[in-house]
Amino acid sequence: MRRRTAWPAAALVLGVVAATAVPLATPAAAAPAGGAQGSGTVGAPRVVTLVSGDRVVLDGDRVASVTAGAGREGVGYLTFQRRDHVHVVPRDAVRPLAEGRLDPRLFDVTGLVEAGYDDAHRDRVPLIVTRSGDQVSAMGTLRVDRELPTVRAVATTAAKASGVDWQALLTAPGVAKVWLDGVRRPVLDRSVPQIGAPAAWAAGYTGVGVKVGVVDTGVDGGHPDLVGREIAERNFTGDPDSTDTIGHGTHVASTIASTGTPYRGVAPGAQLLDAKVCGQEGCPESAILEGLRWTAEQGADVVNVSLGGTDGPEIDLLEEAVNTLSAAHGTLFVVAAGNSGAAETVGSPGSAEAALTVGAVDRDDEIADFSSRGPRVGDGGVKPEITAPGVGIVAAKSRSLPGAGPADHVAYSGTSMATPHVVGAAALLAQQHPDWSGDRLKAALMAAAKPNPDLTVFDQGSGRVDSAKAMTTTLTTSPPSVSLGVQEWPHGDDVPLSKALTYRNAGSAPVTLDLTVEARNPDGTPAPAGLFTVTPSTVTVPAGGEAAVTVAGDGKSGAADGAYSGLVLARTGADVLLRTPVAISREVESYNVRFTQLDRSGKPEGDYSALLIGVTNDRFTMITDSDGDVTARVPKGVYTAVSEHRYGLPGTAVLLRPDVTVTADTEVVFDARASAPVKITPPEKAAKPGLSYVAFGRHYEGATAVMGLVYPEGFPADMSLGNSGPGLPAAQYGVLVGAEFAGAPVGGEPVSYRLAWEERGKAPTGFVRSPRKDELTEVRTAFGPRRPGRIGEHTGNATTTDGIYGVGGTVVTESSSVIDHVQPANVTWRWLLYQGTPEALESVLISPDRTYRAGRKYAEAFGFPVIGPTPPHSAAPYLFRVGDVVVADLWLFGDGAGNRGDSVTGTSRTTLYRDGVKVDETPLPGIGAFPVPPGRADYRLETESSRSSEVAEFSTRVHGAWTFRSDTAPGEDRQALPLTVVRFTPKLDGNGAAAAGRHLTVPLVITQQEGGDNGRLQRLRVEVSFDDGGTWSEAPVIGRTAMVRNAAAPGAYASLRVKGSDSKGNTFEQTLIRAYKLR
Repeated sequence: MRRRTAWPAAALVLGVVAATAVPLATPAAAAPAGGAQGSGTVGAPRVVTLVSGDRVVLDGDRVASVTAGAGREGVGYLTFQRRDHVHVVPRDAVRPLAEGRLDPRLFDVTGLVEAGYDDAHRDRVPLIVTRSGDQVSAMGTLRVDRELPTVRAVATTAAKASGVDWQALLTAPGVAKVWLDGVRRPVLDRSVPQIGAPAAWAAGYTGVGVKVGVVDTGVDGGHPDLVGREIAERNFTGDPDSTDTIGHGTHVASTIASTGTPYRGVAPGAQLLDAKVCGQEGCPESAILEGLRWTAEQGADVVNVSLGGTDGPEIDLLEEAVNTLSAAHGTLFVVAAGNSGAAETVGSPGSAEAALTVGAVDRDDEIADFSSRGPRVGDGGVKPEITAPGVGIVAAKSRSLPGAGPADHVAYSGTSMATPHVVGAAALLAQQHPDWSGDRLKAALMAAAKPNPDLTVFDQGSGRVDSAKAMTTTLTTSPPSVSLGVQEWPHGDDVPLSKALTYRNAGSAPVTLDLTVEARNPDGTPAPAGLFTVTPSTVTVPAGGEAAVTVAGDGKSGAADGAYSGLVLARTGADVLLRTPVAISREVESYNVRFTQLDRSGKPEGDYSALLIGVTNDRFTMITDSDGDVTARVPKGVYTAVSEHRYGLPGTAVLLRPDVTVTADTEVVFDARASAPVKITPPEKAAKPGLSYVAFGRHYEGATAVMGLVYPEGFPADMSLGNSGPGLPAAQYGVLVGAEFAGAPVGGEPVSYRLAWEERGKAPTGFVRSPRKDELTEVRTAFGPRRPGRIGEHTGNATTTDGIYGVGGTVVTESSSVIDHVQPANVTWRWLLYQGTPEALESVLISPDRTYRAGRKYAEAFGFPVIGPTPPHSAAPYLFRVGDVVVADLWLFGDGAGNRGDSVTGTSRTTLYRDGVKVDETPLPGIGAFPVPPGRADYRLETESSRSSEVAEFSTRVHGAWTFRSDTAPGEDRQALPLTVVRFTPKLDGNGAAAAGRHLTVPLVITQQEGGDNGRLQRLRVEVSFDDGGTWSEAPVIGRTAMVRNAAAPGAYASLRVKGSDSKGNTFEQTLIRAYKLR
């Protein structure tokens, strides 16, 4: 039974991981291992409507704006950022989240983008509703799309336009919890002999009569290597059929059951059950749940699950399904550990207790650097449990992949490729022992595995699968590994944890075993004697019988906190017959933090929420309680905290605690008597309050925690703000208080007041500001031409010098300009313009961070031609190399003023060539991550993207090509590559037009990427076309200005092309079709 870390019922602990965003108009498709996976950065802004109906705009790693859903204008939000994950939690979701009745992923905006659940790709939010009884009596407007009986749940979707009334849903009879129906991702010649399969074949075992499920992207059963292997298929995705258009499932199935030569599978006689659960948009969890159930009910002996996602301390729905189906059907689910590489990164559902979880090794049995390591999150359990070859595995290539021939093969790497080796070995064993259930197959495979002595249990489990030995093994244990759990800190009074371990002997003679333990410290060095003990130390296991011993772990024997592992060695004489993994964890130094809230009269108050945010760790604890007193247990470290008392009611108080340094049991008291009123008044007294916020950030030794409280309709009446606890040095803590107001239009132009002030060291006690107009800055922003029926949404974000940022309100307008009055002192301003239809975003433009002076007037311009590639606004590179991966993250649709931009596109591609040979290609505009061979080589990056005339009048096709030399980049830092970007900046009229038949000067703004090995500009050639690129003529270049003679053809469009090189041999080329028009 899996033991999880226990937390108070009122405390919700969120673990945050980095994610990769998908581009503005491209679905999040699962890619085969080793292929291009995307930029690895969160680039252009994404619009995400939450399940509540609230609309969030994500600008990289920050919230640009939040717009309340219909009827939710009075609901506020918590925003917080940990590394690359941004969360926006509506206030009315805080309590059900803390009670464990709402899935936190519903409000993980970065995760929703990664899943392809942003508004560019989905107009409904996929949900899973679990039952507390036999049925759900009512779900409002939600309809049941799919029954999920394995986990007593139903799958449904919620319209973003209307949102879900989760208060009503969660109180409906029979509803236990509302989950996001998340997306998981799919995570061969010398490898088959490596695991001993030929010896099993020689003994007559090829998997004949054994049913093997493949829960994946589908299987190309018509590939010559797989003809006749598939006996049933079922499509659980939204794709029209079971065709494997991704290739992952076919590769996996081929490793299991290929009959081809030379790439024969481990169990070529096995029968395949093809459950397609992954389509072009990933692997919905509801589809996986049904695929798991279908394969088990079809009688699968073994099921391959080469997919997964991030595991948490709770038992999620996929883990529950694996455990339930294993017990009900006797099926063995073999699951990939994941490809995250670091400790405690084994994914779900591989984290399920019943799963046989597989890591990857190379052909020399060395652990692959990408293979996820244990221990299991939450209870320190043994995961992975076995390894198999997973590097450079050659197997069948689906005939549905672009460029695939009728009988092609391809090499992939990953724990996805290791898993089918273990599945094949299990199939051979199941043929030999048709009466064995999945748990016996698992025990035998682990008992026979070959460990690498240089690796720990958390690297490899019991070792690399050995099919030949498994066929002859008669001695096993139950359980096949022993996870003793976590001992709470401090450890001086630890009581040993113990579990029974039963040895089973299927042989014809008794076996006497001498039992010892080889243990490892958390750092992999030998652990002290006595950490693990086995009682008795000698046992005789009768023929056909069993004998039990007790395995105990004593944390007091360890010197360091963390996860300890080892192998229980069962010897007869000098021979080790069996090795059983064992683990115990010593909780790191941790303490109880007690939270108390006092109201303005000094009495305990229970109607509040508080958040404790880790600065030196990724712990995020959300607390809500009814009696004003709750305790959470957290690791030693530096934290910051905030509480909000009685939100939305008279007497709302926000209290900030800059520093909570936990080195002992700690009490945090939030006393509303320490707060004072908040009132911000703009110069225009009749201006209507809009979005307001309090944002804060804690800095400590290079780490930062940032969070905010957002109020869509202004600060609540009678709101107060205060500081709890001592202050900090100014450099270590900052607060940004902001408020926006809508003023009266001037000449048809919308007018806004965007006011934000920085405080350092601690929170202010109260906050009252009434700025004069001459203390502000007027910024007038003009908008370029739009397509018919399009509107603009304009917003601005204030940011302090240390990165604390405010959330901006959005002005929706059809006008050609807006006026903003901003507070300029000690903050920068970033402007964003989103354009599209009222229903969908089509393009976005983002300015560099601007600084202004009070009393001045400034002009900004957005969306005026020429539209094209833009250089970085910061030192972060757009084209770089990390190790042996070349990454492109280019912005192809910036405007004439230099604002970077992104756009909905039609067809796009980005391709990398190495020494003239194509490395890979993505269907994305300027985005790709391309693994390349080590060493120095010549590269060419090409990208092309087109836009329909309905979306854009100008730059309907953009093409770019850059050549450069690159070598392996040492370490893990981004090494900027040579990159030259040219912007065309002619003076055009407000419609993007120039006079026909006249000369036009076109200044060229040339920027080279900072940090790249760029040379001095040597050659520059500009060409112009007036027939959409059909014919080109050269335009003379004087200095950095091109002289263009426009055709005498009013109504035509001019296209521009530039080519150039530098003194180090780097070249660049950009082509813009329909750069401007002629009048």
